[in-house]
Amino acid sequence: MEKRRVAIVGAGSSGLTSIKQCLEDNLEPVCFEASDHTGGLWRYTEVNEKNKDPHSSIYQSVVINTSKEVMAFTDFPVPYDWPSFLHNKYVVKYFDMYAEKFNLLPYIKFNSPIQRLSIRPDGRWNVCYLNKDKNEEHEEIFDYVMVCIGHHRYPRIPKYIGMDKFTNKQIHSHLYRRASDYENKRVLVVGCGNSGMDISVELSSVASQVFLCSRRGFLKNWLIEFIANYTVGPHPQGFKPKTPPSANHPTVKSDFLERVAIGVIIPKPDIAELKVDNSIEFVDGSVIENIDAIIYATGYDFVNIPFMDKEIISGGKEVENQFGNEEYQENLVWLYKFIFPPRITSIAFIGFVQAIGAIMPVSDLQAQYATSFWTGNLSKTPTPEEMEKDIKKTQDIIRKRYYHSARHTIQADMIPYMDELAKDMGCLPYPSKILFKFGPRLWKLVLFGVPTPIHYRLLGRQAWNDAPEAIRIYNGCKPSLSTLKKNK
Repeated sequence: MEKRRVAIVGAGSSGLTSIKQCLEDNLEPVCFEASDHTGGLWRYTEVNEKNKDPHSSIYQSVVINTSKEVMAFTDFPVPYDWPSFLHNKYVVKYFDMYAEKFNLLPYIKFNSPIQRLSIRPDGRWNVCYLNKDKNEEHEEIFDYVMVCIGHHRYPRIPKYIGMDKFTNKQIHSHLYRRASDYENKRVLVVGCGNSGMDISVELSSVASQVFLCSRRGFLKNWLIEFIANYTVGPHPQGFKPKTPPSANHPTVKSDFLERVAIGVIIPKPDIAELKVDNSIEFVDGSVIENIDAIIYATGYDFVNIPFMDKEIISGGKEVENQFGNEEYQENLVWLYKFIFPPRITSIAFIGFVQAIGAIMPVSDLQAQYATSFWTGNLSKTPTPEEMEKDIKKTQDIIRKRYYHSARHTIQADMIPYMDELAKDMGCLPYPSKILFKFGPRLWKLVLFGVPTPIHYRLLGRQAWNDAPEAIRIYNGCKPSLSTLKKNK
């Protein structure tokens, strides 16, 4: 019987793990990568005349903010002797090791950007792409599609009065690369997410002055506020939040408040207007003058993907109109488990979820879920109606917890979300099963130790024999002699 073909769009972490999973489920993957390399956004790429719109949003100094134990793929630990938190060079080196270990490169067509994805009457897909010289279109037919471009590809720029009149530099943080480009400049950073804070702190060591525009404020709730006040002090004036921390995707930057306290970062409220003389007026009436550059750290557009119909992701106008907030509507993702459009399950979106944690193991489990769905290896296959109901329930939970903004349409908690997928696939690490199969020592590590995604390889049809040993080492146990020999 001829293998079913799967088109995979993008060779970042989501694309690589999707190739691997297709191979393991006897599907035939073909991965289309627009660039000449793997790694997606994590492979540092310069912005220049030849590459004005790179996929990568990584700047030179970026260090991943989840530990190696938590960011690992489920059956490929980050080397045990590496630092806990990896510089971007280590992250892409890890991806390269993963691709080499599982022989994934032969399945990738480099320099082959997708032009169009369109569904055929028989439910299969026409995939149109450019050849490696990018001067000729080709079209192939596939049974399934896995879109693995992530949700940090298409920058979202806010709309302010006077943006067209402001004559100095305006860029999205997607194009920011190094602080030295802003030496002795007066810079305004817009947005208080992780990128906005990270960039503002980095700039504060070289710029003549950094201003940080907080559109909503951040960090509240009595417990978190108490901990923050006790450890780093109260909020600086201008950064008192309008929403509780549980209503925001968390922002982590330990030295930010120190920089504000000494005045090298000055907080400002939302922008009212940009002026032709390169001054900026804010909603509180204050004005700052002689701004050399504005960096918009304002997130990304999830659903307006150039090569496919928006309605496939958003559910269409009828679904969008259920939500009153225009900003939320514009970025609405209507996917079952953040993977499948309920009426078109021959396409899967891998990495289209904002997990509070690392995306690599999440994409790993999503890829397993997608191929399990297509090969009949889920405990239950839901109907389109059941999918619609589940999506509605998920969106209701998101909207009750988070404020209604464009960045919060795909929020999920990493471990509960992965548990949800694992339960349907039969690989949820139930404590009773772990105790019975592996004994009390490993049971204790799984229950009370480092929450590594390798837990999901202990049970199920894709259990990994070395998972118990990897879990022990990640929890501080000495590696066995056989493990030491493997790593030589």
